[in-house]
Amino acid sequence: MSKSDDLAYFQKRAEAELVMAQRADNAKACNSHYELASRYLDLVQGSSAK
Repeated sequence: MSKSDDLAYFQKRAEAELVMAQRADNAKACNSHYELASRYLDLVQGSSAK
């Protein structure tokens, strides 16, 4: 898997987590999805900064 493949994967996962956060029925699930989205976005931003 190339670096650009990794970045695309992390970006898609972040987007999916944001959608799931918006659809979550309770606050804990919502917060968990936002946390995962944040971590995926950190990976995208950290990788593109190098």
